[in-house]
Amino acid sequence: MKTVIEKRTRQVADERNTFRRLLQLYPTGIVSVVSDTMDLWNVVTNIVVELKQEILARDGKLVIRPDSGDPVKIICGDPYAPPGTPAHKGVVECLWDVFGGTITDEGYKMLDSHIGCIYGDSITDERAIAILEGLAQKEFASANIVLGVGSFNYTYVTRDTFGFAVKATWCQINGEGHDIFKDPVTDNGLKKSAKGRLAVLQDDNGEVTLVNQATPEQEAQSILTKVWENGVWFRRESFDVIRERARR
Repeated sequence: MKTVIEKRTRQVADERNTFRRLLQLYPTGIVSVVSDTMDLWNVVTNIVVELKQEILARDGKLVIRPDSGDPVKIICGDPYAPPGTPAHKGVVECLWDVFGGTITDEGYKMLDSHIGCIYGDSITDERAIAILEGLAQKEFASANIVLGVGSFNYTYVTRDTFGFAVKATWCQINGEGHDIFKDPVTDNGLKKSAKGRLAVLQDDNGEVTLVNQATPEQEAQSILTKVWENGVWFRRESFDVIRERARR
């Protein structure tokens, strides 16, 4: 258990450093940061507190972007969560607790201009209405949130329809390898990604298994093949070939 806690502590620290790095990299304008890679509630109750002065000193706005869980509950709060917890309050109220803001002419609370929130995924007409009504019930202005409009409102064909997404799982910095992964506490486990260098191994029956944090020996046995690296194509195939492979 100690090892698990230590690993998660390091991951949270890395998340804090990521936010600080992005604030330094983009000193002006609007910068939106996916904030649920590990622990959204830690971001809106601890990380933004530590970085508050840096956020307020920017000539622009830091936009917190949740990306997993029930959008209505994430933004407005979950009435069934323990009272006083971040999950019960929701992102907008948590940010208000840290940054405050102003009261509009209509009597609604508007977050400080240096901080905001966006939910760009999974928004339907029904969810959009529920979010705005939920904020109004808590006396928050609708302008505190930006909502994305995409496949959920149109064809409802998304990357999740095919269970397909492309994510980085490993990087090398100054010659040292680092695992990359996401494991949102606000998700049901579906968004937990692969981790580290990967190998796909095939047994005698043709069954394939994904190996996370693969060893060099496992990578050497992997049926994965290099397609592209550093601007150089190693293998190019037409859509016809790929479609035929998918049919098989």
